[in-house]
Order: sequence, then C-alpha cells, then structure tokens
Amino acid sequence: MQASGASASEPVSLDPAEFRIAMRNVPGAVSIVTTGRMPDRHGLTLTAGCSLSTEPPSVLICVNRSAGAHDTIKSSGLFCWNILSIEHLGLALTFSGQDGSKGDIRFADALWRALKTGAPSLIDAICSFDCRVVNAHSSGSHTIFTGEVVAQTTRKGGEPLVYVDGSFAAPKALQQ
Repeated sequence: MQASGASASEPVSLDPAEFRIAMRNVPGAVSIVTTGRMPDRHGLTLTAGCSLSTEPPSVLICVNRSAGAHDTIKSSGLFCWNILSIEHLGLALTFSGQDGSKGDIRFADALWRALKTGAPSLIDAICSFDCRVVNAHSSGSHTIFTGEVVAQTTRKGGEPLVYVDGSFAAPKALQQ
C-alpha cells in the first residue's frame, strides 16, 4: 500500500527531527542488551527490540552502530536481551550512558549470570533471552540483529518499565 502520489522509487524527504517527535509517542519496553564476557562485557539500554518467531524462537534488536556494544555483538555473534521492570530504572539510566560509564563498570550495580552463550543475563529481569546472532542487516544508522533464542529465564511478577514521550513510565492495566 502506498500513500497517495508517492512512488516506491521516490526518495523520502521526511524531516528527521519531526520523525523523532512522532516516534516519542510510540511506547517501548525498556531493556538492556548485553554481550561479551568478563572482564570485557558491554551493554546498552534499548527499546528497539521485539519477538520475531516462535519456531524457531527468535527475537530482533536494533542497535546503533555508534553504541559501544555494537561491534562486540557483531564479532562475538551473541547477545542477551534483558527486559527490565520498574525497579531497574537506575540500571536503565546507567546502561544508557547518562553517567558517562562504559564497558564492564556498568555491570557493578546488579547481579548477573551467564546462560548458554555466556552473555550476561540480569538475574532479576522480568525475562532474559540468551541469543546467538543468525542475521545482521545494516539499515540507516543501525544494525538489525536477529537472534535465535538458545536459553531464557522468566520471573513472575514485576511491572515492566516502558519509555514513552521522553520519559520512563509503568504501564497501567485498563478495566475491561
């Protein structure tokens, strides 16, 4: 389906700033994507991730190529996608780089374990998906990594942390 008057071969001329403003209205689950092994662990806060398939179990994450963890994910072929709860707000800020920390020091304020790939899994995450990269596709400023889930953890309870309109938030259940 195409917008009226648009051609698939015409270049897109959207203003990037206006696109960013529109995207602020799209809520995203806040997660930390990790890779590497001690003492060379890397991680970043991410909202651009989703499930892809149940057969085989797979997810995708979109990582800016300028992120410190990007090259390690690409070279190691592994990552762990850790879904955060509202109790993890401090970790989300740390892994977003707002405090200037980089690399292994970001892991100091939480408990981590290695699952099958060895990538750090947050022990009290709502869920963690330990993945082997099966595809990497460059698009704009990001790489879209497809990960086959080789191990996972799930914790009952916990309120998911979301990001919308430039702020962290908690989803509210609606009366049905």
